[in-house]
Amino acid sequence: MIAVKFFGLMSVDNNIRKIEVKEGNIKEVIAEVMNLYPGITEKQLKQSIMIINNKRVNGRKRLSIDLQAGDELVFLNPPSGG
Repeated sequence: MIAVKFFGLMSVDNNIRKIEVKEGNIKEVIAEVMNLYPGITEKQLKQSIMIINNKRVNGRKRLSIDLQAGDELVFLNPPSGG
């Protein structure tokens, strides 16, 4: 299992801080999160800052990164303001 943590508005709006899901690539994890929490959209997750094991991952290829048992994936809402 991998730990998936949520921070920012996504965490607050959906009353979720941490879940555990089975191993797979990030795209599969996103599908699992949306299945468990229908209030979270694919767009929200894909636009989030993603951190795997304390290292930020960027770019389109990040969705194909494989996650193994014991890994931690963090979704953080991107900063915004005005």
